[in-house]
Amino acid sequence: MNSILRWAGSKRQLVSKLRTFWPGGQTRYIEPFCGSSCLFFALEPSSAILGDVNGQLMEFYEAIRGETDKVIACFETLKGGKRHYYDIRGQNPKRLGITRRAARFLYLNRYCFNGIYRTNTKGEFNVPYGPQKSDAALNMGGLRKAAKALAVATLVSGDFSQCLHHARSSDFVYLDPPYAVGARRVFREYHPDSFHLRDLGRLAWWLRQLDRRGVFFVVSYADCAEARNTFAPWHACRVKTRRHIAGFADRRRFAYELVVTNMLWPRNTGSENALGG
Repeated sequence: MNSILRWAGSKRQLVSKLRTFWPGGQTRYIEPFCGSSCLFFALEPSSAILGDVNGQLMEFYEAIRGETDKVIACFETLKGGKRHYYDIRGQNPKRLGITRRAARFLYLNRYCFNGIYRTNTKGEFNVPYGPQKSDAALNMGGLRKAAKALAVATLVSGDFSQCLHHARSSDFVYLDPPYAVGARRVFREYHPDSFHLRDLGRLAWWLRQLDRRGVFFVVSYADCAEARNTFAPWHACRVKTRRHIAGFADRRRFAYELVVTNMLWPRNTGSENALGG
């Protein structure tokens, strides 16, 4: 199944490659930077831990899982169009109930510019209204399927380390942190606690711990000098993907990303571009 959210930096294009690493069976799936969780929804594992530093995102997943029909009913009361978008964006979520907050989160994600999540210094969502083509009808059946998929997941709001503490032998961990690149800006996520270059060393420490515990992991990251140095101990493959964050078709371009793992390369992942490790 597909993700229910639009998300800047989503790995939807790479799902066909990433899913080839999945061991299947009763393997537990862990994703500490879950975002739109597109790989999780594609795999539909029987057990999972999903986490993200974005508390509003994790609360949304909680609400969709537990109060699906109430969130849908609330969402359907929200009017479309640019003026209504800014009215809803201007609401203080702290003054809303959890169902209303979840419906608002879904609405803003649906109609904001290019699925970007960005807040100002006060923690207020401030992404402008998106183009009209984003006004396609919401797939209510997809929301209900997502709720069933989320029923097997433990949801964790916080730093990626909080998820990784739970990882044990034979678990499968997929990590897709927001890209922090020294030489250029990569527009992935705008959040006060988002992943930064200084966190790469901490991520590498955790990967070593996972390796020692017998945990399988796959990491996707921008192809840059910092990433190549950080992930040098493991197998890395350079894959081509299309950047969608520009928001305009004529400005979208291809770029390269790294897929890093401590597993053997499946035959159909494009491992002819392997960098070693």
